[in-house]
Amino acid sequence: MSPGGAPGAGRVVRRGRPPDDPFVVEPYSPKEVRFHVLGATINALGWLAALAWLATRWGGHAAAAGPAAVGLGVAAAVLAGIYLADLASGLLHWAFDTWFDPDIPFVRRMVLQVREHHIHPSRIFLISFTQDAGTLSWIALLVTAPLLAWGLLAQASLAAYLAVCAGAVFNPLLVFMLEFHKCGHRPCSPVWVRLLQRARLVLPVRHHLRHHSGNHDVNYCIINGWADLTLGRLGLFRGLEWIIHRLTGEVPQRDDHEWFRRFGRRVAARAGRGRSRA
Repeated sequence: MSPGGAPGAGRVVRRGRPPDDPFVVEPYSPKEVRFHVLGATINALGWLAALAWLATRWGGHAAAAGPAAVGLGVAAAVLAGIYLADLASGLLHWAFDTWFDPDIPFVRRMVLQVREHHIHPSRIFLISFTQDAGTLSWIALLVTAPLLAWGLLAQASLAAYLAVCAGAVFNPLLVFMLEFHKCGHRPCSPVWVRLLQRARLVLPVRHHLRHHSGNHDVNYCIINGWADLTLGRLGLFRGLEWIIHRLTGEVPQRDDHEWFRRFGRRVAARAGRGRSRA
């Protein structure tokens, strides 16, 4: 569906949306539901197996390298898993914000979801965890499966142990990344969430609100924003846009800006980025 098109026949209205809403999407088919349940189940079982594997091999590594050394390695692996999950959330967010449009069937649902979020940010709370958990579970599984395979093939390696540890942290954070995103839109969170936000372990509201200003082209990371403050500020996303634009000629945020204009939003021109002007 193009931004100017009307909702087609056979679509259903998601909870809290008017019947003529351009962001309405088709419900999951029974086949799609089975696919998502399968992904979530396989990923959850793999994650539990990774935890069991880590627990059974802790003693051997602690005896060989010393508990303090292994403990420091695990702490570093946990931090790496958190950082990489935040970075992955930013790359996914950036990709859907910047390159896709709803005419591509495979990504249509997610594209409309992120377009809707830029126009109606509070509607994120109408989207349940189960709606996207299957897709994110498949992505998390594809990313972490090689780490688990490495651990099985190199069981005596401390490096493999720490890699599996990082993957075990990365996996659930990516699956729940949209729940972290909601924390960035909830100014009246419980006290324990606000404490985690102040510690930069959960996405702070002030940090994420910067994404919802201007052209929505900063602060893409939605778990805690660590990668925004590092690789993001160093130009990762702008650099990727420049490379893709040079290789393909595609214009960053073309579709997103079409939706902005449809809803009366200004698009600020930015030199050297291949952006269309308002």
